[in-house]
Amino acid sequence: MIDKHDHSMHAVPCITVACMHDLKLVMAMAASLRVNCTVVSPPGAGCVMGAPWWMALVADCPLPALLDCGQAAGYAACALRMGVSGVIAHVSSVAQHRALVSLTQMTGGHVMEQRPASLDLPPRDAAPVLERYLRTFPAG
Repeated sequence: MIDKHDHSMHAVPCITVACMHDLKLVMAMAASLRVNCTVVSPPGAGCVMGAPWWMALVADCPLPALLDCGQAAGYAACALRMGVSGVIAHVSSVAQHRALVSLTQMTGGHVMEQRPASLDLPPRDAAPVLERYLRTFPAG
């Protein structure tokens, strides 16, 4: 489901993807509607599935991609070192956050402190739901 936050204030829509089928749907729909969007892993996927899984999933994806590492700064750091371009890490320690930001300066990646509002695709008939969601954003 869409987060309770007003998604119209976000410049770029975010869609949660956990498999190649969903990723291909998002890429095709975004291209056909000419809408920029970002793909986001499920919450905590960086800890459960790992950076290699995410890198393999999004290897041919032209869209920005964020790996959610939950509260695990270590998983986020490992993902950045492996070449993941964007991670989400909700860390409570200022030192951990500074270390991640410093690491992004070396790797060229970026870190977000909070997970953005993101559309969770339904297990069936996701295309019309995705299309309605993406049509609420201006074409790029």
